[in-house]
Amino acid sequence: MAEVLEAHPKVAQVYYPGLKSHPEHELAKRQMTSFGGVVSFDIDGDLHTTIKFIDALKIPYIAPSFGGCESIVDQPAIMSYWYCP
Repeated sequence: MAEVLEAHPKVAQVYYPGLKSHPEHELAKRQMTSFGGVVSFDIDGDLHTTIKFIDALKIPYIAPSFGGCESIVDQPAIMSYWYCP
C-alpha cells in the first residue's frame, strides 16, 4: 500500500519505514523483522481536498484511535488536533 500511495500523483508524502525512500529505512531494516502496518501520508491539497478523499474511502473506518485491529483512517486536522491552529 505504501508503494502504491508513493506512486500516486495526488499523494505529497508517504511516511513508512519499509519504503526505500524513507530517511530511516536502513535503520529500520536493522532493527525490525517487519516494518509494521501503520502507513501515514499527506494528500497534495488543502483541508477540503483531504476531507473529500477520506469521505470517498470504502474500506477503512474513520476513527481517531489505534485501539483496534481494523483498518482505520484519521485526519488529525479535524479529529485529534481540531482545536489547534
